[in-house]
Amino acid sequence: MGIKIMHHPLSIIKLLLLVLVILYPSYLLADNSNNILLFRAFGEKFSQTSQGIKDDLGGDFNVIEKIIEPETAISIIKNHINNIKPVVIVLIGNTSARLYTRYQKKYPQQTFPPSVIMSALFVDRLLQQMKNTQGIRHEIPAVTGISSIRALLKQPVKRVGVIYRKWMRNYIKLNSDFCLQEGIELVAVEIPNMISVKNFNYHLRHLLNKEIDALWVANDNALISPQLIQNVWLPNIKEFNKPVIVGVENLTTRTLNFGTFAVVPDQYALGIQGAGLIGDIIDEGVKQFEQNKVYEPLSVKKLLNLSLMQRHRIAVDETKLETLDKLIQ
Repeated sequence: MGIKIMHHPLSIIKLLLLVLVILYPSYLLADNSNNILLFRAFGEKFSQTSQGIKDDLGGDFNVIEKIIEPETAISIIKNHINNIKPVVIVLIGNTSARLYTRYQKKYPQQTFPPSVIMSALFVDRLLQQMKNTQGIRHEIPAVTGISSIRALLKQPVKRVGVIYRKWMRNYIKLNSDFCLQEGIELVAVEIPNMISVKNFNYHLRHLLNKEIDALWVANDNALISPQLIQNVWLPNIKEFNKPVIVGVENLTTRTLNFGTFAVVPDQYALGIQGAGLIGDIIDEGVKQFEQNKVYEPLSVKKLLNLSLMQRHRIAVDETKLETLDKLIQ
């Protein structure tokens, strides 16, 4: 006599749901028209930008995040792209942008999908080496920081000093033009691309001896290295009782006491802005994609080291402190 097996309807449903859960990621990747591949390095800043993108696009697209390091092999980048077949590639941070540039140069015969760079320094320079890429600048225009600190002070800010390396000449010229529109003169000192501590110290002293109302520190990693900060910047600005405007939040900490005021991108909002750009690229189609187009960051955070301002006897309008995102006391 045969044994009859009874299948309960609920058991069948549970089995089907289990299979669906297991296979769901594969279904997602199979529909590559919805796949967005995001490369980023480790770090809280990059994580916030990534989260902004995922929160904004995650309901409509498959945002697939891959964490990479400077040592990541180009073959790994290639495998991710071949397996995921993204409609857009997102590059968060300079490490991601550099690796993807190397990938493009190694496989020039490939057809590259549109890509977007964000949370990377000097996007304009990166784009010159890349194909089918747009970007959002990470540097906040000098005029934004200068105008913001000017609104807080009880003293005029008309002439602002900046020291820069030769390769930044066009960038400084652009910022100088923006500043002039607001009645601010950038007093710029150009130095060679190859610098020494002695040479940099000489030029910085020369700049500080000019009649300037504030100092703007450009985001050039070579000029804000730990060695130059400790051996040149800090000794020279010790008696500079005027604002020092920086573009890196860590330079305003009380342990360092370097920058008195900072204007930096809002990393999460940068991700939201990037998500909007990605959505537009997908909606408009690849044929409408404009190579090398660069956008300014739309949202910023303003930080003031009030303790350092007071130490340098720089008077502040305290009624306007509520306009700041962070006050360091």
